[in-house]
Amino acid sequence: MKASEKLLPARIVIWSLVIGLMVVGYTVYSQYSTEISQEVTNAIVEALPDLDNAVAKL
Repeated sequence: MKASEKLLPARIVIWSLVIGLMVVGYTVYSQYSTEISQEVTNAIVEALPDLDNAVAKL
């Protein structure tokens, strides 16, 4: 038995977990994208108070 044949079930489980986490991440992002963008904008404005707010809200 080759090493690649022994590791096949582990690779299948790992890739299934990765794909599942990507689907969950995409779903969460699509549901909360406006809130996420508002939080990022607020963080940028607070971190760089001298920056023009019109530029920070892009």
